[in-house]
Amino acid sequence: MVTEGGYDSLSGRKKVGMLGRLSFPVLGLVAFALVLILFGVCTTLDGNSILKLEGENGTKRVIIPGGQNPMMGSYGMMMDATAMCVMGFGFLYAFCRKYTWGGIVFNFLMCGLCFLWCQVCTCIVHVIFSGHFQKTEINLAAMISADLVTAAVLITFGVVYGFVSPCQIIVICLIEPLAMKINEHIVVSFLSTSDAGGSILTHAFGAFYGVGLNFGLGIKPKHIPEENRKTNKVADTFALVGTIVLWMFWPSFNGSLLYDDASVQHRVVVNTYLAICASCVTAMITSHLVHGGKLNILEIQNATLAGGVSIGMSCSYNVNPWVPVLIGGLAGMLSSVGYGKIAEFLENLGMMDSAGAVQLHGIPGVFGAVAAGIVVIATTNNQYFAADTVWTEMDGNTNGKQFGMILASVLVTLAISLVVGALNGLLVRVPICEQVERKLLIDETPYFEIEDEPMTDVMMKEQSSS
Repeated sequence: MVTEGGYDSLSGRKKVGMLGRLSFPVLGLVAFALVLILFGVCTTLDGNSILKLEGENGTKRVIIPGGQNPMMGSYGMMMDATAMCVMGFGFLYAFCRKYTWGGIVFNFLMCGLCFLWCQVCTCIVHVIFSGHFQKTEINLAAMISADLVTAAVLITFGVVYGFVSPCQIIVICLIEPLAMKINEHIVVSFLSTSDAGGSILTHAFGAFYGVGLNFGLGIKPKHIPEENRKTNKVADTFALVGTIVLWMFWPSFNGSLLYDDASVQHRVVVNTYLAICASCVTAMITSHLVHGGKLNILEIQNATLAGGVSIGMSCSYNVNPWVPVLIGGLAGMLSSVGYGKIAEFLENLGMMDSAGAVQLHGIPGVFGAVAAGIVVIATTNNQYFAADTVWTEMDGNTNGKQFGMILASVLVTLAISLVVGALNGLLVRVPICEQVERKLLIDETPYFEIEDEPMTDVMMKEQSSS
């Protein structure tokens, strides 16, 4: 039943355009058909995966020993990075009691679509910048790259968590990966900036894309019902599971693409491990100080991970072990203060960030880039600074020039993410997309069949009876 004003009296969702409730399945099928067609045009199997025959009649299969395919050594890391996207972010986004299913399920949806679409985007970006067509080879490297891009989209979801319908999510998943791949190409190829762990390419881009997206959507803190922002112990426990999954697998996330250089990959894993351990400690200490002697669970769920974000750009650098410990420790403090103080300040300015993605990914990501720049300035040794080489001043590069390249990379990333994000926010407001009514922001009820009594109601009844 549709009431005056275009809202469904049964579901409470806004009816926009002629598709109504069919907007998600129709647009979803169109998007899947687009991915399927372009997958056939833009992708091919990796050479090591194609069946090869030999012998006089071509009947004997050629067996390729595992040692001849170095990428297979990163299979475990690839699965770790995938687990971070599906399980880590999924459970982390279960923190709101009225959006627990929404956080996990819509995160899952975004993973499935983005993992596929990223392969097509790689081909498109190659055509844009090279001028000739080359199919994307589907192999472990391509799958890992898709994980890193998908993570940025999931970070964006954290900013607009509960503000977008499934139909709008589909549109976001089609636009943001392409924008991120373009930004990545500019930063890596034109600005010669190495960002193995994605401090700005993944984390800052995703967070500030979400800020721009939210600006385009026009969602303000005053629009969100206070009741819908509440959490409970069950939801927070789910989110803590997500935190632990992310924390455990972060070294793999940062080092997974460096399968062809064992020494660099090992350095990335060690530096990330040290940084994220440091942020775990300092985030809890800072939270205790900021909140008058008690720990804030939201900061434990998020700020403890800030070391993995901030070390992303410098994790491949050949530095002493105390450097990642310092960077990670400072990031944990910065993120914890961000959740405790800065988030409230930003909300007073009218900027909404449901999951605090700016405090975990945006600010620590930019901080990580600045820290990497300082490391570049402070050292005179050969480093893994540039995108694909170890350079010295004799190569025509200097520490000061590379520092400038890093700062330029930050500015380019912020500009592209904010502008394209804002345009994306305006686009998903078109009538074909079902939109979320303000009173149902951060409320999953319109999207799921819920037959059982909500766990929160059961707990409240048990408490009242006792």
